[in-house]
Amino acid sequence: MKTHVTHLWDVKLIPMPEDVPEWRVSDAETDALISALAAQHAAQLDVPAACAGDTVFCAAGQNLADRTVMIYPGRNMPGAEAAEEALVGAKVGETVKTELCGSPATLTVQRVVRLQPATIDDALITGEGIDGVATVDAYRRYIREKTEQENRSFSARSLSAAFRQQLIERSEYAVDEEEREAWLETSARELFDMYLQEGIDPHIPEDGTEFLTDEQAIEQFKEKLRPQYLARAMNRAFCLSHGITMGPKEAEIYSGSDLSPDMAEDTFYESKTWDLLYEIAMERLEGEE
Repeated sequence: MKTHVTHLWDVKLIPMPEDVPEWRVSDAETDALISALAAQHAAQLDVPAACAGDTVFCAAGQNLADRTVMIYPGRNMPGAEAAEEALVGAKVGETVKTELCGSPATLTVQRVVRLQPATIDDALITGEGIDGVATVDAYRRYIREKTEQENRSFSARSLSAAFRQQLIERSEYAVDEEEREAWLETSARELFDMYLQEGIDPHIPEDGTEFLTDEQAIEQFKEKLRPQYLARAMNRAFCLSHGITMGPKEAEIYSGSDLSPDMAEDTFYESKTWDLLYEIAMERLEGEE
C-alpha cells in the first residue's frame, strides 16, 4: 500500500468520551437483579379479585365470539387500556362492560392469577447450581461482578470504536491519489457485485425516487467506502506500532476464506486493530475505577 501514515496519533492522548456507557453496578441495580431472580421463580396464585400486575382470564361476550381473553391490568397494552382499568378490583364471577380494541366488550372474570415472587434465601441460591455460590451474600457478589464484567465489555467495545475513529481522523497521511481511486473503483464494483449475488438491489437510491444506473450505484458505493481507505493505512500503522505484522501463517489463514491477498491483509490488520483497541479500552475503563 503506497498510501501510508506519516504521523500516527497517540491513542493515549485521546480523552475518554463523555457518552461511554456506565459499567459499574450500583447497590440499587444489584437489588433489582436479585428481585429479578425472585420473579423468575415466582409462584402462580389464584386470588379472588384483580389488581394491577395480575393476569385476568375473562369470558368475552358475543362481540368477541365468546372467546376467552387474558387482560393484564397495569400494563397498558395497546387497545386494552380501557379493559385493564375496568377490571381493577373486579372479582371472579363478576361481569364488566368495557371496550377492547376499539369495540364494546362484555367481560366475565373467570380466573385471576397473581405472581408471588420467591423468597430469596440460601436454598433458592443453591438451587441455581452456580459453582461456589450457595448463599445470598455470595450470589449478590456473583451477580454484581458478572453484570459489571458484561457491562465493561460492552463499554469497551463502544470505547474502541471511538478511539479508532479518533485515530483515523487525527493521524496524518501521505496519500497516493491514483492508488486511492483505483482501490475505490475496485472495491465499489466488488460491493456492487456482492449486493447482486445476495439479492439486494444496489440501484435503490439513498435519496430521491429514481433508480440508479449501474455506474451511479458504483459511484454511491465509492463515496461510502472513501473513509475506509485511510482506515486501512491507519490499521497497518497502528498494528506495526505494536509489533504486529502479517506473516506467511496469518496470510494463509486469512486468504483461506477466498479473499484476495489485499483484502486478506486489510482484514487481518483491521481485526488486530480492534483487538488491540479493545484491550486498551478495558485498561482505560479499569483505570477509571
